[in-house]
Amino acid sequence: MTDEEFEGLRTFTLEHSFDTGCTPVFTKRGTIAVRSVKSNRAHFSPNAPLSIEERNKLQVLADNNEIYRLRISVRNTGNSDEDYVTSYTPACGVYESSLSDHIWLHFDQSGELLGVSMVTEPSECRNIEVDSSDLMHWNTTVDITQTVQGPQPDTQTYIEKLKKEESEKKKGQQSDNRSFFAKYSRNNDKIVPFIWLVGPLKLD
Repeated sequence: MTDEEFEGLRTFTLEHSFDTGCTPVFTKRGTIAVRSVKSNRAHFSPNAPLSIEERNKLQVLADNNEIYRLRISVRNTGNSDEDYVTSYTPACGVYESSLSDHIWLHFDQSGELLGVSMVTEPSECRNIEVDSSDLMHWNTTVDITQTVQGPQPDTQTYIEKLKKEESEKKKGQQSDNRSFFAKYSRNNDKIVPFIWLVGPLKLD
């Protein structure tokens, strides 16, 4: 996908869950419209205000130090592990922030959505009570990040360097290929007579 292709308007369905356990049920929270990945232009539109049941579930999650979950569908293969990017945060942060959060969409260089993350504002939990009427409407900011390609390794230069070092090593070996005896013949001329003189001596 080229820059021009993923710079047009795209929409993503944002789902959330107030359930616990390994198989939570997700419902639609809203949509995120991405107008430009490079220019970081995205906007969240809520589906509907939280119902009384959802507000009560959020409070229960917060009271029990459970997590609030998000997910976005990115493909349709029938495998939930591959079809969604997911995130979660302490439910108490969502509750105490009165539904104020910051969502980040993470794209790769080709414009494909890699992941989603979120933080609440404020992020820390202070064990405060929030009026139910303040838990109806989301105050959500959306930002976009895109991976940046790092410098490519100069493989060809490295290979040429290795070849040069190998060539210089071979030249050094060929420059003095005399035998060990030939290299040290001058020293041997002095050592051999000494051995001859000392050899015949016998100790009584």
